[in-house]
Amino acid sequence: MLKTDGWDPKNHAAIVAFLAEESRRPGRKVAVFDWDNTVIKNDIGDAAFIGLLDRGMVATPDDWRRTSPYLTDAAVQALKKGATPESIFTIYNSQKTPDGQAAFAGHDPNITEAAYAWLGHLLAGNTPDQIRRVSREIFERQLANPIGATRRIGNDTIADYIRIYPQIADLIDGLKKSGFEVWVVSATPKYIIDPCAALVGIPRERVIGIENVVGPDGKLTYDLIGCGPVKDGENRMITYRDGKRCWINTVIFGMTAGDPFRPNPGSSAEGFGPQADPAKRPRFGAGDSDGDISFLRDTTGLRLFIDKGKTIEAQREATGNKDGRWLIQEPFIR
Repeated sequence: MLKTDGWDPKNHAAIVAFLAEESRRPGRKVAVFDWDNTVIKNDIGDAAFIGLLDRGMVATPDDWRRTSPYLTDAAVQALKKGATPESIFTIYNSQKTPDGQAAFAGHDPNITEAAYAWLGHLLAGNTPDQIRRVSREIFERQLANPIGATRRIGNDTIADYIRIYPQIADLIDGLKKSGFEVWVVSATPKYIIDPCAALVGIPRERVIGIENVVGPDGKLTYDLIGCGPVKDGENRMITYRDGKRCWINTVIFGMTAGDPFRPNPGSSAEGFGPQADPAKRPRFGAGDSDGDISFLRDTTGLRLFIDKGKTIEAQREATGNKDGRWLIQEPFIR
């Protein structure tokens, strides 16, 4: 039984009823969770990036343009002048140069977030297991830090602690007991997430995130793996918005025909008629940002939105709740 602590009572009742119903329903059932600020409080991608910078694991390239097709001239010049850990993190975190100019431009916001992709590119030169080892070390340190701890880096003050939401860990366990496959789909690199997801019982093979092309030496290259019509090394999409949908459609549900950036047909969601086939889309989805909105829209059962109090597209859609499937939950740690 799902514990009540921390849940909005209406959400708790809806989820308990959903789990009971789904436990009796035969067939494949899939739940998809975002990771940062959905399963955990705060952002392991940010924390891992700082840790990699601290350890000298972000190499200076011969050409900074190789690290992103969307870096602006101003960003390239700023990095050439002084690519310190502080300036690199400022560009990533604020998407601006240290003197306030735009750092990224020209990307398609429906399939990528240029700063998140840049973190993936900058893992080049390391092996996946090196990144996993550092990420797990940083995750465990952040779990030990007190709630409210912060760190200053460059122009930014960021949270310096992480907590696994016990309510979400409990929910994941409940979904499994009701016959669900539970997946994480994140716009953070897979190698940063998957060693941490193991702590809530989600195996590496069920974590989808940014992935690099691996070179013959076993090290990550600057090129990213694509999805659907976007080939490896085109470097213009990641697991973000419709990009998340693409990987969910192709990796989780094996979609081979049609446009993977569009909702997978066969569901009762708008535009696909009454012939519902929940085996072709998630039955449960959870997220906290506009980066999650495409797969949340595709979810045929319940959609859990963690509302951090920002007026964003996903928050407005959850509030509108046109089909009665949205649940809005305040963060379990404020």
